Amino acid sequence: MSDRRRILGPVNFITPNIPRHVRDETTITSASSSSSSSSSSSSVAPVTSQIPQFFVTHSIIENSNGSAYLEIENTIIEVSIFGPRPIRGSFIDKAAVSVETKFLSHVAQPCSEIFNEPKQASQGMSNIEHRLSSYLENCVLPSIILEKYPKSTIDIQVSIISLDPQAVKGESGLLWLMQWIVICASMALVDTGIEIRDIVSSGCMKLTKTGKFLVGGNLDGVEGISALFSFMNMKNDEIVGIWLEETGDIELTESEMATLVDECCRISKFIRANLNSYLIQTYS
Repeated sequence: MSDRRRILGPVNFITPNIPRHVRDETTITSASSSSSSSSSSSSVAPVTSQIPQFFVTHSIIENSNGSAYLEIENTIIEVSIFGPRPIRGSFIDKAAVSVETKFLSHVAQPCSEIFNEPKQASQGMSNIEHRLSSYLENCVLPSIILEKYPKSTIDIQVSIISLDPQAVKGESGLLWLMQWIVICASMALVDTGIEIRDIVSSGCMKLTKTGKFLVGGNLDGVEGISALFSFMNMKNDEIVGIWLEETGDIELTESEMATLVDECCRISKFIRANLNSYLIQTYS
């Protein structure tokens, strides 16, 4: 006689949110339209239409515990994760996380003139690589349930394989790159099978001096405030990372800050919905 009892999932199971494709009423000015606004009225488009198409896959590195690969335009990012691995020494009650970000030797680093980077590559990480690694570490630490892995280490290695210098420029381009590094690292964490609270997604945009909101990585010539926010969207949109860069003398009001957060969260949710759809199709 067959067992007809229902097989129930865990008590704290959360159904992923995959919204239907609906027209987004919130409008954001594109970077191309802002450049032509002096001769004609600037066109507006839904915020989701400003996000370029991207390709993502996982499990591409055999000797790692988890990996992911992401392409957006001419930018290529690869993330490998090793661990949890036991560590020697005194006992610690939760796992330690280390992050290393490296640009390949032929890839020009954005903002290298601002960070006073040497022309010849050094053995360790550069100032820009340290900055990117620090932000990624701050984002993934709240998402991983570190208490599940005592006396262990989780090593995250990020490789920037290709970067389009025309599409990713200056401080706004650096934040745009960081957005996709966070997304690629989150997919690699899912591939490892490490227990996490939520997938971290990000949204990035720029508030110009004239009050317009632009999306893209090639906005260095536009005065304004570039904003990057990282969220755990299924944990009540909890913010786990904030990075702001200013070009020009601009004062950010409370209402403008709230709008930046809301619109970055909207972008993050749109990207997250695509990741949810990919994961369901992959593991179903």
